[in-house]
Amino acid sequence: MSQESANFIVEKVHGNHDFQQIKKQLDRIHGVCCVNINDQHNLVSVDYDSSGTSYDEIENRLNKMGYEIAADASCIQTR
Repeated sequence: MSQESANFIVEKVHGNHDFQQIKKQLDRIHGVCCVNINDQHNLVSVDYDSSGTSYDEIENRLNKMGYEIAADASCIQTR
């Protein structure tokens, strides 16, 4: 198991309901271990097993949900 993290700043988020939908949908991806949301910064952090999913798959899911990735926030410390 190879644990990795992906951090996204997302746009077009309209309130807590959208963040809950993001968390719910990303939690459904095989290989996703943990989804954390920082609604003050529109930051979505995902810990995942790279043998089960990929950064691109997570990003694609966000895009399919209608959210745009404003930036890769991997350098931001969220914990």
